[in-house]
This record gives sequence, C-alpha cells and structure tokens, in this order.
Amino acid sequence: MEAKQHTNALIEELSAYLLQHAHNPVNWFPWTQSNLEQAQGEGKLLLISIGYASCHWCHVMEHECFEDEEVAALMNANYINIKVDREERPDVDQVYMNALQLISGQGGWPLNMIALPDGRPIWGGTYFPKERWMQVLTQISKLAREKPEELIQYADNLEKGLAHFEVDEPLKEGLNLEEIAAGLDQLVSKKDAQNGGLIGAPKFMMPTLLRFFQQGGILCSNKDARDHFHFSLERMALGGVFDAVHGGFSRYAVDAEWHIPHFEKMGYDNGQLISLYAQAHREEPKALYQETIDKTISFLKKELYTPEGGFYAALDADSLNANQKLVEGAFYVWTKNEIQELFPKEYLQVAAYYAINDDGYWEDGNYVLRRMQTDEVFAKLHGLELSELKVKVIRWNVTLLKERNKRARPRLDDKIICSWNAILSSGFLDAYRSFGDSAYKDLALKNLAFIEANFVDEEGELKRISKKGVNKIDAFLEDYAAVIKLYIDAYETVFDEHYILQAEKIMNVCQRLFKDKNGPLFYFSSSSELVVRTKEKTDNVIPSSNAVMAENLIRLSNHLVRPELKLQAEAMVLACKSEIISYPRSYSYWLAVGLRLLKPGYEVVAVGPNAKKDTKKLQQSFTVNCSWAAAETSTLPLFRNRVSEGKTKYYLCRNNQCGIPLESQDEVQRRLQETANA
Repeated sequence: MEAKQHTNALIEELSAYLLQHAHNPVNWFPWTQSNLEQAQGEGKLLLISIGYASCHWCHVMEHECFEDEEVAALMNANYINIKVDREERPDVDQVYMNALQLISGQGGWPLNMIALPDGRPIWGGTYFPKERWMQVLTQISKLAREKPEELIQYADNLEKGLAHFEVDEPLKEGLNLEEIAAGLDQLVSKKDAQNGGLIGAPKFMMPTLLRFFQQGGILCSNKDARDHFHFSLERMALGGVFDAVHGGFSRYAVDAEWHIPHFEKMGYDNGQLISLYAQAHREEPKALYQETIDKTISFLKKELYTPEGGFYAALDADSLNANQKLVEGAFYVWTKNEIQELFPKEYLQVAAYYAINDDGYWEDGNYVLRRMQTDEVFAKLHGLELSELKVKVIRWNVTLLKERNKRARPRLDDKIICSWNAILSSGFLDAYRSFGDSAYKDLALKNLAFIEANFVDEEGELKRISKKGVNKIDAFLEDYAAVIKLYIDAYETVFDEHYILQAEKIMNVCQRLFKDKNGPLFYFSSSSELVVRTKEKTDNVIPSSNAVMAENLIRLSNHLVRPELKLQAEAMVLACKSEIISYPRSYSYWLAVGLRLLKPGYEVVAVGPNAKKDTKKLQQSFTVNCSWAAAETSTLPLFRNRVSEGKTKYYLCRNNQCGIPLESQDEVQRRLQETANA
C-alpha cells in the first residue's frame, strides 16, 4: 500500500468522518479539552470545522481546501484546527450552529467557525471554495494580530446572543386547543397540494411535522391536514427520494417533487419513517405503506445491520463512478441505454414504470428512478392485472439490484449511534404492531439487547457511540430521550415489565444529570465544558429532545401512576409556549405533546391469561395517545386491584379513573375508535 504523505492527530480516532481527514495536510486535532487548552496556551484562534461522513459538500470542501498544501499552510500557521463529527458531538454542533445563525441567519454543513482560544465564536460560515476560504482566513488572522480587541468585542456580543437562546420565559397559562388548532391551520396553509409536504425546495420528509398533521388532523377535526398527511406519504414513497430498487429513504430531495435525492441514507430518517408509515397504515391500510416498510427494513438489514444487532449510522451520498471518481449518486442512477440492455423485451413497460423519460431525467444522461402512479393506477392504465404487475416489478427489481451491486458501493459510516438505534427499533416495533410480523419484533428486541449491552451501564447511564467494541462519549439528552421512548414502546408491545422499569430508571438518571435546577427543561449535555450549555427546544428532522422527554414523562406518569411527572411535562410545554404558538413549523412535536395533555387517550389495562395476545389484536387498529398495559398478574401500579379469572378483562382509564371492566373486544374497539375520532 502506498504510504500517505501526511498524517495528523485524527488517525487515532474511530469516527469515519474524522478518519476521512486524517491524511489532510491540515494539522487537524479532535475536539478534546487538552487541544482546547493548547490553543489558549499558544494564544491562537481556534478553527472549528464540523461535518459528518455522508455530507456531500463536506467532501467537496475537503478536496478543494483541506487537501490543498497552500490552504493547509495558512491554516496551520495561524490556527489550532479542530475537526468535529457532528454526529459524535451534537453538543458542540449545537453551540456553533446557534452562533452561525446569529451571524448569518442560516446554517448547514460543513459548518466552519473561528473562535477565540477560549472557544467563544467570532465568525462562521458553511462551504467555501479555496480562494474565498483563504481570503477569509487571512483577513481574520490579520485582525487578530492588529486589532484583537475588536474580536473580543465580537465574541462578547455573540456570547450574549447565545445566552439568550437558552432563556426560558414561561407564560402563565398552558396551551389550549384553539392555539394548537391555529398552529395546525398555519402549517396546512403552507402545504404543497401538488407534491405533498410543505411548499418549496429542498424538501425534507420532516416526520415530526407529518405526524402532527395526522394526530392534529384527527384531534382538531381538520380533514385537510389528515388528507394531506396520507397524500404526502404516497408522494414520498413514489418519489426518487425513496430507493425504488432496494428500499430506504435518502435524506432529502433537492427539488419540490421528491424526485432528485441528496443521496445519503441515514438511520434516523428511516427509523422515523417506518413508524410514520406503520401508523398511517393502522389508520388507512394501503399496500403502498406496507411495501414501503418492507423494503426499508430490508435495506436496513442488508446495508446497515451488524452481526451483533446494532445498526451503522449512514451510507454516503458519493461513490466511485466508472471513471473512478467520487460522484454524488453514482451508485443509484441509470442511463437509458443501461435500462434498454437489461430489459430488451420489456423496455417500454419498465421505462413507463420507473419514469425513464422527461419525468425521471436528472442530468448528464442519467435518470433517477421514480414512480408517477401507485401500482393500482399503473396496472389499470396499462391493461394489467395488479397481481401480474406485482410479479413483474419484483423481477425487475431483482434484475436492477443485481446489476447495481456490480458498481462501487457508497462509503459506510460505521459508527453505531445510541439514539439512532433506539429510533430504528421504535420503528420496527411500530411495524410489528401494524402487521404482526414477528421478524420485525425480533429485530427490534435484538437491537434493544445490543443497546443494553453497549450503551446502558448498571446505573442507567448511557454512552453515545459504539465502534469496534469501543463504547465512548457520554450520551446526550437526545440519546436518553430516544432510549426511554424505546423502552416504553417495547413494554407497550411485548408487555415485559423489565422495559418499563428500565424506562423509569433511566428517566431518574436523566433528571439527575440533565435537569435545569432553575427551570422545567433539560440541558442537552450533562456537562458544561462548552461556552454555553444549550437546551434543545426546536424540532428538526429529529424532534427536539426536550419535546420527546415531555412525552416520555406523560407516558411514564400513566404507567407508574406518578402524577408529578405529568405536571413536569405541563411545565415544560408552558416554558416553550410563546415559541410553540409563534413558530409551529419548528415546534410540531411540542404541539402533539400539547394535544396529548389536552386530549389524552385511554390507558388500556388488560388483565387475564390471554391479555397480551388479545391486546395485540386491538393494537392493529388506529388509536391516538393511548397507553397500553397487559398482564395475567403484575406488581405495576396500573394493575393494582385489577384481577381476572379466565377471560380477559379490559379497564379503560383516564387520569387514574377507570370505567367498569369490559370483556368484549368489540366494545373496547368501539370506545377506542370514539377517542380516535374525537
């Protein structure tokens, strides 16, 4: 193997993103306290560059700037250069992303920030070509030498702005139903009626927002929201953003039609979307929903699954093309000639099905496969029986996949992230509850066992990253929130008391390590080593960790009969109320939490020898905001004074008040549907 000309301190790291930069001529260091202290000792500015392994523009800037000897010489002479994998250290990313938004009003990756030696930011941006990058670095290093007091003033002002991000100003009255309905109306007014989702491009799937369209549509009697939820899921599944050949969603589409993906595939997107399609199917069963879930889980098992039961983080957008150049989407796109050669006798049908025409064209003679109609509509248009088309599509996909697998594969980000694995397993459990396929349940529970073995210690404290047997970095609120949610989901699916007790144990740890002693919200990090200790409140592609924690508190309050936990959730919503009603697009999970407080579903408590099996039948129908518990006998608080001899008895409870026990599943179903359609 040819020796590398340069090697820097990143060579000792486990992160695929950091290792991608280990042979840059830039003298990169990882984010550690000792490296930050070095900057203070030398009096040098910090250059903090943040990205992730599957980030296309991170790769572009690396090639144009960080692999360049001239750029590296400038950076090494004037800065202590720190590389950060945002997926390993989302706490660092949050601080400097907030700073970038204060500086420029926008954000993105790569995130490049210049800071004083003490870490306080003074300037930031995203992608830069070489000449502009060198110009900026030269100007700031000159300013540091000649007018350091100006940089200190910049830092002081930014520090005040960052501190303002963390101020909680609770109002006196909690969210009411009218305010939640108004937030939903505002979101619906931004819908893309032609393509699904919200208007504009690029287009992210935003599972949290779509989930609120479904739940809010039901509980606020907004048929437009409910219909748009299902329409959006259909358009996403048919678009190029979903891999028609092998399944799995890309991170987002660059256009408004879900056609051209930004080709990286992330674990957290696919986990949430499995949940979303499973919940949609329970409300409105559709073959498309089940097929989308089946193919997505198949993709995850083939491409991201480890023998030990964990899931890797992501597949890169870029892969080597026929000319051995890293090109975005090279693994996924097709030329017309390739399709004609693979299907000489069926080309016209295949081309119509996958839009090898103006609808599917991308650039440079390449097509991104997409579907313009559901199979039901396509079969009717082309005079085919639906069953006949299904057989053809399976055969076409096998042929396409076999040919595609001859290509160079996208690079794998092989770190295993605690919260992303929990999100995936919650998705698998949702799929099991919708379809009853035990393979989904087994996959979830094996992954949960992996999480317990690698991320959860005996005290209930968590780690964030696992790679090659090394478990590192104290977990963040995002990880705790996702793992607690998974434990509750697991209990409500298989009714093993261990899971609900683990959820309580980890919640207690979370209260100790993360809770703000002066307010109701949780900090994102358990430590305060950064220039500001952030609280994550806004929902993004992944929902706000505080919003998920608020929902966890409500669910645990129901299961453990601990009303103080629900009161804490109410206080959290109150602390964010002004932002929730002002910016519903960034607080859609909070709005759903508000609905859970105002319109709680039943606590369904099933008791008897067949309680678990009988409850699974009920769960295949759609309900909103219900909690589920089932056992023959149990010491959990919800089962106190609940007994049954022989036939399963169902207690439907709200706020610790239960109606008379029911024995008829039909009657229970009717009551639950009344709640779902309230």
